[in-house]
Amino acid sequence: MEPVKFPHGAAGFRLIPYDVFDPVTNMAIDEALLELHCQGKTPPTLRFYGWEPASISFGYSQRVSPDTVARIKAQGLGVVRRPTGGRAVLHEGELTYSFIGSSNQSEIYGGPPLSSSIQQAYKQICQAFIVGLNRIDVPVELGRADSSYKNHEDCFEATTLADLHYQGKKLVGSAQLRRKEALLQHGSVLIDQGQNRMAELLGLKTRAATREGADSSQQKRHACLNDIVQVDRTTLEEAIGYGFNKVFDCKFTVYDLSFEEWEVVDALKSNLERYRL
Repeated sequence: MEPVKFPHGAAGFRLIPYDVFDPVTNMAIDEALLELHCQGKTPPTLRFYGWEPASISFGYSQRVSPDTVARIKAQGLGVVRRPTGGRAVLHEGELTYSFIGSSNQSEIYGGPPLSSSIQQAYKQICQAFIVGLNRIDVPVELGRADSSYKNHEDCFEATTLADLHYQGKKLVGSAQLRRKEALLQHGSVLIDQGQNRMAELLGLKTRAATREGADSSQQKRHACLNDIVQVDRTTLEEAIGYGFNKVFDCKFTVYDLSFEEWEVVDALKSNLERYRL
């Protein structure tokens, strides 16, 4: 497959419009886009997606017991292992995004390159979210490193420098995978309070339960968009796209996966051990 040609010879980025897939397909699509970008066969790409069924994704190296998997599946939820690191995320009442880019993308597609530094690349991509969310009156800021992060099973119960916070509470959580000069970053923007189910689904006690009479609303360490502003999914996607446009000085061309790209996705899915729990 030849490198993507943009209309009128203009360099630019790609936007894959929102669609819903099963958990294994979602992870295979993200990894396929990363592989193809490494080969120069697809441009920097922003993708939005949903999950059917609602699912919990676990970080690549996160330990997960068979009892936990069984408990989740008994609730009718899907379970999958991400190719990226991090902790568990419930994909319900949220918008999932992925972005694939590289440190040499500007040579072919224009706009600034992604930093070869993991932390700086996080900051670049997070800045696009900061600009975009501010457009819908949701001011967010970068999270702070939390030394207890690895002690938490739930992504939204701990913070890192890769997260975005609203008034001190985590609203956007993300994780990365790097291959050569390219990277995949994907994550979740919380829309409603679905994450409140995580303690039960993972078999954990909430902090509120350990403090007699504590107000659980004060114990939550995450925020959700619906408690801040009322916007529909399309408006949220447009705001995020606006942020990427401003930060990366890019022009998006919108199109779905090609036949050749689906072939790579299917090849990755055939090796289910990559994602199975």
